[in-house]
Amino acid sequence: MADINVGLDLEKVTTEIEKLVQNLQELDGQRSQLAQQIQQLQGVGMYLRGKQPEAEIEDKDKQTPEQEE
Repeated sequence: MADINVGLDLEKVTTEIEKLVQNLQELDGQRSQLAQQIQQLQGVGMYLRGKQPEAEIEDKDKQTPEQEE
């Protein structure tokens, strides 16, 4: 049977856990930034839609998908 060095194995596992936790924290930070950017852009989009003249909005609603390309 193979010898098991519990102390060394535990140290390796703990180190790997710390790396993964750090990686998760970085990814979570990036996710939060992306979510914030999406919300900001959605707000800008709503603002700009509100600034469109009414006739321009009606014209876009009447277009078929083939006309938009």
